[in-house]
Amino acid sequence: MMHQQLLAKLGMPLGELWRLGPLARHMRGTGQWDAFISIKPLNITGGTGSPANATAIL
Repeated sequence: MMHQQLLAKLGMPLGELWRLGPLARHMRGTGQWDAFISIKPLNITGGTGSPANATAIL
């Protein structure tokens, strides 16, 4: 039910399937644990299956 409310109605991408292992390894190596993560789905009106392009700014 949450997916219908957040994704389809509010357009909020969900990140439960992101591969965060490479980011975690990089952050562990640098000792930096703060990051801003931004996501930008494709610009398609009414598109609910758009892949989210996550970007971490360290």
